[in-house]
Amino acid sequence: MRWRHSVIWRFAALIFLMQIACVLAALWAVHQFTARSVNHASREVAVGLRDDIAATYAAAGLGAAGATVRNRIANDRTGQTVILLLSPRGETVAGNLDRWPAGVGVSEEWHLANLLRNDRRGREPEVIGLVSTRFPDGTRLLTGHVVENDLRFGGFLETALVSAILLAVPLAGGAAWLSAAIIRRRLRSVIDTATEIGTGDMGRRIALTGSDDMFDALARAINGMLDRITGLVGELRLVTDGLAHDLRSPLTRQRAVIENALSQSRDEAAIGAMERALEESDTLVRMLNTALAISRAEAGIGRGSFAPFDIAAMLDDFQDMYGAVAEDKGVTIAVDAPPSLVIRAHRELVAQLLSNLIDNALKYGGDRILLSARPDATSLRVSVADNGPGIAEARRAEALKRFARLDASRHITGAGLGLSLATAAARLHGGELILDDAKPGLLVTVILAP
Repeated sequence: MRWRHSVIWRFAALIFLMQIACVLAALWAVHQFTARSVNHASREVAVGLRDDIAATYAAAGLGAAGATVRNRIANDRTGQTVILLLSPRGETVAGNLDRWPAGVGVSEEWHLANLLRNDRRGREPEVIGLVSTRFPDGTRLLTGHVVENDLRFGGFLETALVSAILLAVPLAGGAAWLSAAIIRRRLRSVIDTATEIGTGDMGRRIALTGSDDMFDALARAINGMLDRITGLVGELRLVTDGLAHDLRSPLTRQRAVIENALSQSRDEAAIGAMERALEESDTLVRMLNTALAISRAEAGIGRGSFAPFDIAAMLDDFQDMYGAVAEDKGVTIAVDAPPSLVIRAHRELVAQLLSNLIDNALKYGGDRILLSARPDATSLRVSVADNGPGIAEARRAEALKRFARLDASRHITGAGLGLSLATAAARLHGGELILDDAKPGLLVTVILAP
């Protein structure tokens, strides 16, 4: 899926995983700290009891130690104390356990066992943490602390931790989605601006949020670059306009000189040569005008001239305009377009590109030409189709290049700029030009999405 390769969603997934990892690490640390604290506290109580009773035993003997055990059990306000004192012969001296628990060694620092105290008859066994000691004469002492409630609290804590994890998952997912949405929104403004500029709207700029973050820095850098490009495009427009004017003037004078010489000449050969010179002069002027139109369209110049007009009526006009020429060549021109099909575009440029496409169809096509226009959700498709030999798929990209002349057109006059102009005009209108197979013939579709 495409989203798997999206940098934004990878970033969002990374945020999600890091948040979940942080939550898990924090909860694990809390669990470990709580468990160790509980065990440490209970063990300290059991060890303290052992040390007190052992000191009494060492100082006053077994009887005094037994009295101390009974006194500790009797005065236990928490009800959590566990003690068992056995004589060297294994007889119970004092304590609240009936017998030495199975599985508990005679000398252990900490052992958990599930036991029932004899002063809590009728109740369930409890989990007790035990410390066992054996004196030199064989006397054994078992001291402990009930950890049942602590373990139950630990269970509640683990449940709470699991609930916290389950709550953290949607929260982390929401945070990741929100982060991705913020980045997408900031990048969308850059993309939209770049798209508008790519279609020729050189006045668009990326809006600054005032946060002075890296996105604002990027926007300022791009806006500065666009200002520079706009200045260069303006200079290009001045240069191209000046070039067009400077070249048209000598070409016009040249044509006038040739026409004057033609009117005065009586030599048939000279007249033929001058007529051919006039044709070449007219071709050169057309090439110049078309090349300038392509350059201006590719530079985005002309969007200010966009205005609504009826493309269906324009196609009807072309049918009438080329009707006589087409009839002389045995070609029929048909129009297929819904009435009153209004589009906002550069009327003169669209008319020029359609004229070039129709000229190409008359030169290289068969005996039928179809002009059509169809709107869709966001654009308009204008097509010129013929039933001629068409263009091989492998050579269609070559045909779109400037001054491209395929082998089949070498013997026909032309500059090879018609399709290039149509491509540049389509890009100026936010669309594209597509060459396809008309089965038979060539289908040229210009998508206009102003």
